[in-house]
Amino acid sequence: MTIDLIHQKLPMTGDFNSAALASARRLDVDQIVSDDPILGLTREAGYLWGTLRDEDGVLYSIMRRIDTKPPENVDGPKKSLGGKLILVSNAAGDQLQLERAPRFAADSASITRSRKGDAAVFEAAAEGDQRAMSLSLSEQFAYVEDGVIDVTGSLAATPLQWYLPGPKSALLYLTQTWLVEGELLGKKASGFLFWEEAFMPEGGRLYVDKDPLADAEYFTWYSWANQWEDGSMEVGHFLYGQKDFHVGVTSDSEGRVRSAHTMDCVVRRAEDGYWHGGIDYELDGVRWVCEADPQGRMQGLGKMPNPQQEGFIHRVDDSRVPKVWMAWGESVPAAGEARRN
Repeated sequence: MTIDLIHQKLPMTGDFNSAALASARRLDVDQIVSDDPILGLTREAGYLWGTLRDEDGVLYSIMRRIDTKPPENVDGPKKSLGGKLILVSNAAGDQLQLERAPRFAADSASITRSRKGDAAVFEAAAEGDQRAMSLSLSEQFAYVEDGVIDVTGSLAATPLQWYLPGPKSALLYLTQTWLVEGELLGKKASGFLFWEEAFMPEGGRLYVDKDPLADAEYFTWYSWANQWEDGSMEVGHFLYGQKDFHVGVTSDSEGRVRSAHTMDCVVRRAEDGYWHGGIDYELDGVRWVCEADPQGRMQGLGKMPNPQQEGFIHRVDDSRVPKVWMAWGESVPAAGEARRN
């Protein structure tokens, strides 16, 4: 091979062939309430999301995007979340459909952010038809959307972060997870909720602009958490794509954090070719699997290039039955099985 051909295959300056970093991090309340940049990147938004099950076993997934600026109007297949509270459940059928209960929830543009004591607090007052909300983040967790959800909890495992650099797009993703319980739509419920923040170049927005996941040609992104019968917990984030892109980081309630040096992934497509029927992973030689929840397809979110599904992620040789679990993620049907050569 000539030098010219070798150069043609090399990444440009500042492009590390979509290689990512992942590690533990401390929970920093001051950082949550600050607008200071990190690594030259600014906060694109904060994301509150997760999955709970009620006393009857009904599955619920909840999501709210909180930005300090009113959400932009973005149309087309790359449309991302606006400022509304989203709740889907399988209460009325076999798959996850939108619930109407959040229709009077506060728009994220009306939510204020401040530090109170040892917690970062987000809140909006009731006004007209709009109902009140409050979210308190520290080692402890408290979240209320009037008429929808009222839960409290504690940090499940060591907070995590991952970073995907690039010359024109970049993403620093900060994440922490709480085990929560309380009431959801008037019923006792428990599960896991995450607070995550995306830091990107000025003008960047997940799935829309300056998103390095597109450059990495990613084809799956899952975040998950399990609590076992002995009370121990484990949290993880598994992402995979082309080039050298992968994130396989786990954290447990004993403080152990592992970030995979090597990773492989195969998405097994369902018969319709749109949803997946399971995902097989290998992290540093250890086999993992995402078992698709038979009622976990988020059909209520509509047709999208990265359909969202619930599941259960665990090591293949771990036969324990979890007490509380969730795995919310996405895959990209256009990528097919999408194994890297």
